[in-house]
Amino acid sequence: MANAFSMGAAVRVTRSIRDDGTHPEVARGEQLVPRGRVGYVRDVGTFLQDQTIYTVFFPEADRMVGCREEELIDAAAPWVATQFEFRDRVTPARRLAVDGEVVAEPGTVGEVVRVLRDAESGPAYQVRFTGRTLQVPERALVPLAAEVPPVTDDEVERFYNANPERFRRGETRTVRHILITINADFPENTRARARERAEALAGALAADPEGFAAAAERHSECPSAVYGGLIGRVPRGQLYAELDEALFAMEAGTVRGPVETAMGLHVVLCEAVHPPDTVPLEACREHLRAILQEQRARAVQHDRAEESPQGGAHHDEPRAG
Repeated sequence: MANAFSMGAAVRVTRSIRDDGTHPEVARGEQLVPRGRVGYVRDVGTFLQDQTIYTVFFPEADRMVGCREEELIDAAAPWVATQFEFRDRVTPARRLAVDGEVVAEPGTVGEVVRVLRDAESGPAYQVRFTGRTLQVPERALVPLAAEVPPVTDDEVERFYNANPERFRRGETRTVRHILITINADFPENTRARARERAEALAGALAADPEGFAAAAERHSECPSAVYGGLIGRVPRGQLYAELDEALFAMEAGTVRGPVETAMGLHVVLCEAVHPPDTVPLEACREHLRAILQEQRARAVQHDRAEESPQGGAHHDEPRAG
């Protein structure tokens, strides 16, 4: 499945991101980026083979933060601050009825599956309750405070040791790039001039790879320029096909280019080649803990949903539909 956002894309985070132990300069649980903040995608990766994780640089916070795909929207998309976001667990503030039939009582567990920021009467949500999904206005929902036991270090280690195949990764490469965009409206970015500039940079840097980061800061038109053009450590298939083909044919310390993609012309440095290995536990402990905690919360949600009463006399307000 194609990624929703490409490198350099401007994105907005839809929920506040807090430290999970990966930022030593702040206390665990401290807010890293408030929801609504705009940042730029600097790297794209996966976690546990089935979750897309974006490394996003937030200029206002001057910080790189890992975000799940569902926590991001295009920065140009309509933005209205809402009380709940995707995957939040909620319960009705009052009985919800559809055509006179009560379909959810206070205490019934629901999960937000879509946020409707531009609904005519104000923010609303598509909420999945047991057996059906309803569109519910924000005023008709309250947060669900489920008691979920914390995942322990022993549980994290047991999962890691029991699923070694999920933490194996193939060959990866650390890559930097310089992007020269193609835009006929600007003399320096016409196709001919952009290629001329990219070829000159590629030639100079092939003879002096150690100067690549400084050259990227001066010449690259990608947000990664502030980090010397660093894209990061990537596996096969993560980049544009043209970049991927070029990168994985290169030796460590070499420069190639220009390579053309939909973004423009790239000059590429293969900074290092990393053979296949296993992700160390300490490198993924807190991220894995967060995943297991979410799975546990969802299990509690499911159990509570099965136990929630659905009967009783109905209330006409609010209505879901």
